[in-house]
Amino acid sequence: MITPEELSEIRRIWLEEKHEFDDSLPRIYQEATGEVFKDIRVGADEKLLGNDEWETLAEICNDEMHLELMSKLLDTERQFYTRNRRLGIYDSLAKCFDTSSRSKEEAIANAHQKHDLKTAAEQGDIAAVKEQVKQLNKPHKDAEEELVSWGSIKFSTIQNKD
Repeated sequence: MITPEELSEIRRIWLEEKHEFDDSLPRIYQEATGEVFKDIRVGADEKLLGNDEWETLAEICNDEMHLELMSKLLDTERQFYTRNRRLGIYDSLAKCFDTSSRSKEEAIANAHQKHDLKTAAEQGDIAAVKEQVKQLNKPHKDAEEELVSWGSIKFSTIQNKD
């Protein structure tokens, strides 16, 4: 019922946008159909890391959030690796940190806040929406650390020499 083009796009989304590293679509396809999945995209079957490397990475990461961050960073590097100009890589790497560099508890609390915001918006509760937005935009206790950018890290040694 799903065309090969649609399966290829699903796989691309899972791998490139969701940073899934175990590449489960071919396995699911084979279990469902009994046939080997052949992706129609050129170079789609090239992987940066294999299962052994991912198992090693999982062993050395402290927790799931750290593993997720490493996965996103490595996949972002893979996406920019083949480009002639790597314009935008620092912004993409920064987005990885924005979504995965918090503790598991902070991630859960953030997800609850976003859920509460969505619920308040669906119910039309303007006061609750304003409060939830205020909470989401509230600076963390380490606000100074959050202001660090790739540029400030890269050029900090130059600024310190002056």
